Amino acid sequence: MATFRRLPGALLFLGRGALRSVLGNVSLALLSVALGLSLWLFVTDKENPKEVQTFPSAIPVKFVNVPNDLAVSNTSEASVRIRVEATKNDLKKLRADDFQATVDLGGYAKGQATVAVDVEPASGRVNVVSTTPDHIDVTLEDLRSKEVKVSVSLLGSPQQGFGAANQSAQPATATVSGPESLVALVDSAVAEVNLTGLRTDFTDSVDLKPRDVRGGDISRVKVSPARAKVNVDIQQREFSQEFVVNPAVAGSPAPGYNIAGVNVEPRLVTVTGPLDVLQSIDAVKGISTEEISIADARADVVRLVQLALPPGARLQGSSSVKVTVSVRPARGEVSFSIVPQIRNVGAGLALTPVEPVLVTLSGELPALQALSPASIVVTADAEGLGPGLYPLPLQITPPAGTTVTRTDPEQVGIALTERG
Repeated sequence: MATFRRLPGALLFLGRGALRSVLGNVSLALLSVALGLSLWLFVTDKENPKEVQTFPSAIPVKFVNVPNDLAVSNTSEASVRIRVEATKNDLKKLRADDFQATVDLGGYAKGQATVAVDVEPASGRVNVVSTTPDHIDVTLEDLRSKEVKVSVSLLGSPQQGFGAANQSAQPATATVSGPESLVALVDSAVAEVNLTGLRTDFTDSVDLKPRDVRGGDISRVKVSPARAKVNVDIQQREFSQEFVVNPAVAGSPAPGYNIAGVNVEPRLVTVTGPLDVLQSIDAVKGISTEEISIADARADVVRLVQLALPPGARLQGSSSVKVTVSVRPARGEVSFSIVPQIRNVGAGLALTPVEPVLVTLSGELPALQALSPASIVVTADAEGLGPGLYPLPLQITPPAGTTVTRTDPEQVGIALTERG
């Protein structure tokens, strides 16, 4: 019974001990976390310390809270430079977009004022140490607006053979607003269209830029609407067609020579130009070359010549062609009256005079013109024949480069008699 009376006290004693043990362990755990965090911060600060650097890019200035009836016409600076403090890792990642430089014009009146520049970083880990300049001069003017025409400015050139034709912009007018002195300079709102390489119509929405009468951009002026729908028709201005090359050969070869053939490389050429120019070229005769003289030629004539193109036409590729005029000796015939030589007449026999025969040779004219009767050998063989009359076949040896075309007569008659 006494044991049961002591049980609550024992449990209370054990509970207090357990509680003291748990609280002691929690305190120890919190102390460990704090020491670990401090060590991490120390190591991190050593490995990635904070630095102060001049930011390499300029930060553009924005104007806020501009009074409704005023507009900024001029400023002493359009951007500022800053020095920033951050860790090495953060400094490496910074860009100009990570900062916002503003000038608060709330409460300012028309005229010039010197206003502070406030630069705020996007990240709380970055601190802006200094701003240069930290104040800028701002000129405020009355806000004005006016309506101007919308015009299209074409840049670049379409693909070769194509050109810009009709062009239009919608809307035809736009409203420009801004400082009074600058709005007065605006002559038009211009949509620039780059046609470089195009061969089809252009249709797109294009930004409008306020410009003066000389085409210069006017800053600090807004255009409404900011974009216009622009259409530019692209038309084919040039066409291409193949034509045969017609070599213009002048003169004649030397006497005894003929033209054996004319070769042109390339035989066909592609001519590009306006349609009316191409239609002016004779499709059968083709394109003539400059004159190629073969006067007194005795060998092939090879020339690199230009083509005679009509104005407005041009060639695709080389502007010259190679013309080869083949010159060959002319062929012909020549006839000679020649007395045959009778060979092997028997001893004791006499040969009566022999009548001449007509020998006709063919060959190249220059070679034939150099021949003489003495260069042609005509013989007949009387071996083994006795007295009497005999028709003998002729043996003709023509000069080199010639052939015997015919002989008249084809045989020679001889008379053999005994010597008295």
